Amino acid sequence: MFIDEAKVIMKSGAGGHGCVSFRREKFIPKGGPDGGNGGKGGDIVLLCDRNEGDLQAYRWQPHRSAKNGIPGMGRQCAGPDGADLILPVPPGTQVVDEISGRLVAELTEHGERVILLAGGKGGMGNMNFKSSVNQAPRRTTPGYPGESGNFRLVLKTIADIGLVGYPNAGKSTLTNLLTAARPKMAPYPFTTLHVNVGVIEYPAIHGRIFMADIPGLIEGAHENRGLGHQFLRHIERCALLVFIIDMAGSENRKPWDDHRILERELRLYSKILAGKPRVIVANKMDLPKAAENLKLFKSKVKDPVIPISCYTQDGLEDLKEKLWKAVKVSPVKAKKLVSKKPVAKKAKVKKAKAKILKPKTKKKVLKAKKKVSKKVSKKSKR
Repeated sequence: MFIDEAKVIMKSGAGGHGCVSFRREKFIPKGGPDGGNGGKGGDIVLLCDRNEGDLQAYRWQPHRSAKNGIPGMGRQCAGPDGADLILPVPPGTQVVDEISGRLVAELTEHGERVILLAGGKGGMGNMNFKSSVNQAPRRTTPGYPGESGNFRLVLKTIADIGLVGYPNAGKSTLTNLLTAARPKMAPYPFTTLHVNVGVIEYPAIHGRIFMADIPGLIEGAHENRGLGHQFLRHIERCALLVFIIDMAGSENRKPWDDHRILERELRLYSKILAGKPRVIVANKMDLPKAAENLKLFKSKVKDPVIPISCYTQDGLEDLKEKLWKAVKVSPVKAKKLVSKKPVAKKAKVKKAKAKILKPKTKKKVLKAKKKVSKKVSKKSKR
């Protein structure tokens, strides 16, 4: 079972109490206070671990607490600190405060650590309160309590490409063909019940792309029809969306209607997700009506279309090449072009203004000089 959301109740360790103790040894009649400090409580630490696949461990064990600090001891011995509780979570995990709804932390890189709840500070022993006035203090301070909180862990899968499409469009089959992931395939809808992440390998250039296959969307998914929108958050981090369209219309639907409905569902879920770049993959091109539907589809939809057939495996190499260019090459070029365009436009406008203003200013200066010379000549004659 794939668990991508879990509620947890966590508590860090409390600090140990300070100790009241006096030094009592033979031949030392005035030993004095020697009570040690208490140890610090353990922290709750989240560790991003790429070896973790989901949040299943927290669904069945939601209560987590760190160890308390040990109280201080005599002979000025401080109590040991409580052990930190390190909780591994998969990359892409968000921690949300259950009460306020505030995003507390987000872990995306392997090895990243976040102290979610700090342990309580240990109390002071009576050796800290000795003075010339109070030579036998019996005063101590208790350890501070640890922090606690209710949190919701939400997993958003980190991938370069997100597959979007209707059930039975061929998303799982394409994932099986391009990656080493093995999602379930069957000739009925909603065979994919959770997110599957595969890796597309490029041995010639030593590269790889992560691809996420999510359960199918249907019309009315925003109203919780089918599996709803609950899996769309797993493609929010993707650089490219790939729409898998059944171009043959084998489910008695028009391909352009499928595309329109998918666009609408993404727009209703998130404006950011709807604005992401996308590529349309026309699947099932081996079936009779696919070629005719593809011509009509291209006339109605402006996005680039890549025809393939998962059954005959035609067009898969071309698809892999174009996906690499779209994810790894095109975004870099697009950023450079966007940054250069506004600068070039401003420079052209300034130059054009300078050319227009120069002759006008020259004429004005000449007219002013003529007027001054006429006035001087009149005064000289008088």
